[in-house]
Amino acid sequence: MRDNIKQRVVGGAVLVALVVIFAPVLFNLEPSQPLDTETLIPPAPDVAPVQIPSPQRVEGLEPPPPADQAFLPPVPEQPEEKSAATDGSDEPESGEADRPSLSGNSPDAWLIQVASFRDRAVSDDLAARLQEAGYKAYVRAAQADGVATYRVYVGPVSLISRAEAQKAEIDARFKVESIVVRFKP
Repeated sequence: MRDNIKQRVVGGAVLVALVVIFAPVLFNLEPSQPLDTETLIPPAPDVAPVQIPSPQRVEGLEPPPPADQAFLPPVPEQPEEKSAATDGSDEPESGEADRPSLSGNSPDAWLIQVASFRDRAVSDDLAARLQEAGYKAYVRAAQADGVATYRVYVGPVSLISRAEAQKAEIDARFKVESIVVRFKP
C-alpha cells in the first residue's frame, strides 16, 4: 500500500509542475503587440551610369623595355688600354685619383666587372653572394661573339681608388680576377 501512496504523490507533483509551466502560456492576459511592418532602410539612390571612353594610343612613344631590363644601368664599355700620352686619356692622373671628376655633363663613375658567365643561374648566384657580403651587385645580359653572356657588376662608385680597393677585396674573397671599368650612364 505504501507503493500506491508513493505513486500518487509523484503523479500529483508532476501534474503541479506541468500546471506551473504551461498555465502562463495558456492564460496570457497581456495584449499581443502588432508586428512592425515599416522598414528603416532608405530607398535606393538614383545613380546615373558612367560612360568610360575606350583608351587611345598616344603617338610617338617608344614601347617600354622588357621587365627584366627596365631598371638596370646601361652596360659599360670594356676597359680601354692605357696610353702613354697624358693628354686625352680617360684615366685620371695619380693626383686626381681620389677626387670625383666631371667628363662632359655627368660625373665619372667606376664599376667592377667581377665575372662573366654563359649561365644566368651561376651569375645570379654570384651576385647574391656579393650582395650578402654587402656589395651593390647586379647582373647584366650582354652579347659576346653572338652568344648571350651574363656579366656580374659591383658599383658604381665615384672614386677609382675606392673601386680598385673593392676590386682587391672581391678578388681575394671570391677568388676571381675582376676588372675596373668606366661607368657610362
